[in-house]
Formats: sequence, structure tokens, C-alpha cells
Amino acid sequence: MFRHYHSALMRTIPVGKAPPRQIEMHKVAVDALEASKAALKPGRPIGEAFDAHARVLDAAGYQKHRMNATGYSLGTTFAPNWMDWPMLYHANPELAAPNQVFFIHLIIFDSERGLAMTSGQTVVVTETGCRVLSQRTTDLVTR
Repeated sequence: MFRHYHSALMRTIPVGKAPPRQIEMHKVAVDALEASKAALKPGRPIGEAFDAHARVLDAAGYQKHRMNATGYSLGTTFAPNWMDWPMLYHANPELAAPNQVFFIHLIIFDSERGLAMTSGQTVVVTETGCRVLSQRTTDLVTR
């Protein structure tokens, strides 16, 4: 917590040994998270962060397993819900600006196989891109 704010994060922690498909899903989720962070730049539409995530997931064959948003602004709202506006979705024209804070989350649902994978970090938009506020790595936690 920093000045009464927190840094959200999201992880999937498999119980038992993760099957190879779920390990692959983790790699793709982290790659998509990194692509979203690279696209979130001041003066650029925040919808580009969603599009970057979608390109990675779609190229890996996960188009039908992804959501239609990949994050949201963290503002001055408090529990039970800290989601604020704007959200990261396709064609959102809102321009990113320095000091905006976003929680970027990657969620992959493969209901056909009964698997899911997530990864998410909180970032602040800087003068040139964004900086991660979460202190944990995106490594897959396994036994």
C-alpha cells in the first residue's frame, strides 16, 4: 500500500501439477501482458493496449478463450470494487496520460479443457510508457 492506495495483481496458481496446455497458457498470458504494457503510452489511445493483448492471444490460437477487455483504471474508488473508468477494450479512444494507473489483467478461459490462466499487474503511465507497481514476478507458481 502506498498513500492509501494498493497495487492489484492477478495470478493463477495450479493445484497439483499443471498440465502442459496450462503451462503454455501461462506463457501466452505473460506475453500478452507484456505486449499490453508496451502499448500503453501517453498520448496514445488506451484501446491499443487491448489490441496488443488480443494480437498475442489470437496468434497463439486463444481468440475464442479471451475476454473483450483486458484491464481498467484504478482510481479513487474503494472496496468492494476499485474498478474505475476508463477500461482497456478495443477502439477505446481515451488517451493515456502520465500518472494514470491501470490494472492490466490477462484472463484465458479454455472451458473445453476445463483450464484457465491469468496474469495481471498494476502500472502507472509515465512520460514515455508505463512502469509496473506490482512487486511480484509473473512466474508460474508450481510445486
